[in-house]
Formats: sequence, structure tokens, C-alpha cells
Amino acid sequence: MESWSVDQVCNWLRQRNLGELVPKFREEEVSGAALLALNDRMVRQLVKKIGHQAVLMDLINKYHQQKNGLESFTYYCETASPKFPEKKYLSSSENEELIDRRVLKQKKNMKSFFTRYKTLQWTSSYALPDFPYDVKCILAEKKCPDHSMRIRIIEFLQADMTKYLEGSLYPNSQQYNIVVSALLQAYPFLDEDGNGFLLWKRALKDRFKYVRRPIEDDEQVLRNKCKFGHRRGQTRRSLSRQNEIKCLDIKEPIYLDGKEMDVHINWLKQEYTKTQRNWKEVDNRMNVTTEIRRKMISDKAPLKQILRLFPFLRCPYQLFREFQLLTCMDIYKKTVEILETYSENILSLYVVRNNPINIMLQENLKLHTEEDILKYMKMTAACLLLPDVFGDDSSLFAAVNEEVKVITPVLKVKNPFNVNSCEFALYIEREELTQLDDCTMALAALVAAFHVFDIPCPKRIHRTLNFLESLVSEMRGSPSLPAQVKRGLELPKHPNI
Repeated sequence: MESWSVDQVCNWLRQRNLGELVPKFREEEVSGAALLALNDRMVRQLVKKIGHQAVLMDLINKYHQQKNGLESFTYYCETASPKFPEKKYLSSSENEELIDRRVLKQKKNMKSFFTRYKTLQWTSSYALPDFPYDVKCILAEKKCPDHSMRIRIIEFLQADMTKYLEGSLYPNSQQYNIVVSALLQAYPFLDEDGNGFLLWKRALKDRFKYVRRPIEDDEQVLRNKCKFGHRRGQTRRSLSRQNEIKCLDIKEPIYLDGKEMDVHINWLKQEYTKTQRNWKEVDNRMNVTTEIRRKMISDKAPLKQILRLFPFLRCPYQLFREFQLLTCMDIYKKTVEILETYSENILSLYVVRNNPINIMLQENLKLHTEEDILKYMKMTAACLLLPDVFGDDSSLFAAVNEEVKVITPVLKVKNPFNVNSCEFALYIEREELTQLDDCTMALAALVAAFHVFDIPCPKRIHRTLNFLESLVSEMRGSPSLPAQVKRGLELPKHPNI
């Protein structure tokens, strides 16, 4: 492999279903020797997709292992290289079957590499950042740093972790452990009395919390703040009461003349075009314009006109907030509870046993072992199977791997169980309203859209939406799935919910 030319490297990539990398490798003139010299940082600069990065690093590592082992990697490359193929005469059907098996095997490997990528990236390639000169001097003298120097070390570790996480401010516990372990391994004197690991890990966690606290324009941070709440010093009961008071205050009519209203609407339209948005001011101006917006919706103004004046209704956060202004209910939180409570029961029903969604789920469950991925897949399947449980028209609920054909709110779902390429979007009037992160957010957005835009529910989907709305609004009585479905009987026209 060391003597391979750029063309041979490109042929090697094509044979391993990495043909997308060929133009970049030609542009950078990556020969065989250069390929073997690539490290993890070079691979990240050269290859954009995470799955391709993982596959490429795994192939390079396998080469080095086989070179030092009993098997000759040269023989392995020659037998696998397209330049010297073994002549086998296969029929067209046998050839297609062989190709299908290779493609399925490669897809399976790509999925497993994706799930292992973060662990692979941090365990095998993480290196401490290049600290500033004054920090290097203190560490070189092997002196225990004072409080201010500790803060500087933590700041640089936090910045470096954020870079590795591609801007995310939510590392997991394993990533914290790897970074702190690397620090103490490089500078053992920082492990004071054997308690240094816990102290440095806690300091690093606190630093991330400190950085996240003032952020008001990052949707991921805002979503987690809403999800986990600012409950320090407050009880759930007091928070619920405060939310009710807040909703009541917002619903009070605010009288503004035409010029003042135009100022707020123009500001919202201009702010929507920015990448860095002032979400606090957006909330305030959306509150001020609530009356005119609700009047337009109740008067059946065209949806395009409403979205042109109030484009932030395209954001899931503002869509959920608008629903909360109308109902004083946190629909995202309620939707999470619904799917976690009912997903197992839905998947065990007789009526969905032979459903294509359930069959697709069972095939994908065999490819993963991580609990969080399995739970996510089951919740996604339960969400998509709800209309079938109630005997409703599923095409009015979600279009899975197909085009949207209805004008009422509907979900468009692409590759629901593919951890690499799953996509969720909400469509109204056959146009995309917003992109969504997962099935929970998608289901919450679908229910919220009917209320926020005052859209009548189609009769062929009303039982499914009534079931969800009764759970969200916490109506008296415990809603349940139709008992007849569990026994395989015919679904009643009006199931008891």
C-alpha cells in the first residue's frame, strides 16, 4: 500500500463504497504513503461525513494491525484490489445477489460505526489542547496551580471539548472522564490526595453550566432548559402556578395602534433573517402581537400571509410556546410522557403486528444493542403506528418515505429508523413548515399545529388526535388504547378513550 499511486487509492476507496471521497482525495493528492500517514485530525479535515471518517480510520488501523501480525496485508490488498480480480463467471442473477449482500453488509457496518464513533473519536485520538505560555510554565514546574490558574486550565479544556463536539455544549459523562483522565495522566501531580479526578470533573461540568447559563439564542440550549427546567429553589406546584399566571397575563388584550404594531412585525421579520437571534426580545414581541395574530387566524387569513408576518411560528420552540399561550400546557413535555408510557403497549397490539412499520422496526432492532437507541426506535414506531391502532387513515398523519399529498398538517418522515439519515418535518398545505429533531418533537408539533392555526381535524384522523389531546389536556379518566384491538377483534367506530 505504501507504493500505491493516487489512482490506486481511489480504486481502493470505490471498492469499499467510499466513492464520494475520491474527488477530495484527488484534489489533495493522497497516495498510499499519505493515506497511511493520516491521523484522526487530518481525516476530519479531509472527510465531512462521520460515518466515512469512522470507516476510513478503521481500515487504516486494520492495515497497521495486520502488517505487524501473521497475515500479510500486501496479500490482503492484492486479493481485494480491483486491479487484480479473480476471474469468476457468474450469471446476472448471482452477480446481483452478490452485490446486494455486499451493500447490506456495508450498510450494517456503517450503522455500527456511527454508534461507536464518539467513543472511538475520544478514546483513541483525544489530545490535550496547547495551553498558554503561563499555564505551561506552571505545569512544567510541577506546582499545584492556584484558583485563577485552575480556572484558566478549565476554560481551555472546555473550549477544546466544544470544538471536538462541533459546537455542542452538552458532553456526556464518558467524554468528561476521558478529558480529565488525559489531564491527570499528563500531569499526575494535579491528582491531589487521590481526589483530583472528581474535583477536576466537577469543575469542568460547572464551567459548561456557566457557559450555557446566559445563552438565549441557541435552540439546543433553550430546548434543554425548557425540558429540564430552572427549578432551583422552586417546587413543581409553585412553578405550575407561575405558568398559569403567566399564561393569564399574556392572554389579556394589549391595545396598540397600527404604527406600533407595524414596528413589532417588521422587527420580527428582520430578526428572523439573522443567524444570531435575540430570543428574549422575540418572546416579548410575540407576546405583544398575540391579539392581532390570533384575530388573523380566527378570521381564516391565508396561512402564507400569517407566516410572512410572523415567521417565527416556523420555529418549533415558538410553535410550542404559542400552544402554551392558548392552553397553558407544555405540549413537548406531555408528548414525551405519552410516548414513554404507551410505546410498549402500542407495539404489543395485535393490529400492528404485521404492519410494515413494525416489521421495519424489528429488523432494525437486531442491528443495535444500545438502550437509548432501542428506546428511541420503539418510540418512533409507536408514534407512526398510532393511526393504525385507532383505525384511522395513516396518510393524514405521516408520509413515511413518500411525498406529502394532503393539505392538512402532516408529518413527512424519511428513514425513521436510520440513525444516520432520519428526518422529520411538519408540512401544512403541502409546504414544509419546519424541520424537527425527533419523533417526540414531530408529534408535539403536529398536535400543536391544529390548535395554533385553528385547522379543523379531518374525520379520518380525529380518533387519533382526540386520544392525544385528551392526554395532553389531562382530561378526567385515564385514556386507554382500544381493548378490542388487543384481542384482534374489529375496531369499534368510537373507541373508549
